[in-house]
Amino acid sequence: MANVFRKLIRKELGEINYHRYSSFLKKNINNQVVDNQTIFNDIYEKLQGRDLKSLSKMHNRLNDTMLLAFRINRNFTFTFLFYAAASIFLIAYKMSPELTVISLALVNICFAYKVYEFLSNKFCYIDAQIVLVYKAVLDRMILNEQKNLKEK
Repeated sequence: MANVFRKLIRKELGEINYHRYSSFLKKNINNQVVDNQTIFNDIYEKLQGRDLKSLSKMHNRLNDTMLLAFRINRNFTFTFLFYAAASIFLIAYKMSPELTVISLALVNICFAYKVYEFLSNKFCYIDAQIVLVYKAVLDRMILNEQKNLKEK
């Protein structure tokens, strides 16, 4: 399962482009100044020729994805507290040992999924870099399109 940024980039720009951008950033990760201009230019070329409506839809999907990533990170504390409370309740409640073990196993599986989701979205530096460049390209293209419409 990939993080939400990786899913968006793969969907919007394609699997091959995602791998090119991520390998480029991985190679240059040790540099103090990462040259995002190369990726910016490539994405700009790929999106050139799109109309304002499709660019706006792409921008909305990007904003929704960014909100989803923020929500996943923000809600993890509540997820952990719910997990702890549910575990304590299951242990303290006088059920048969077999039922308690099965219930705790299910709660632990659900929590493990949420931990994985949180960690994969929390530590996605490469994907976040690509998303920031993608956002800059979309912003620039939308502004240029709006400017062109005003001039006409």
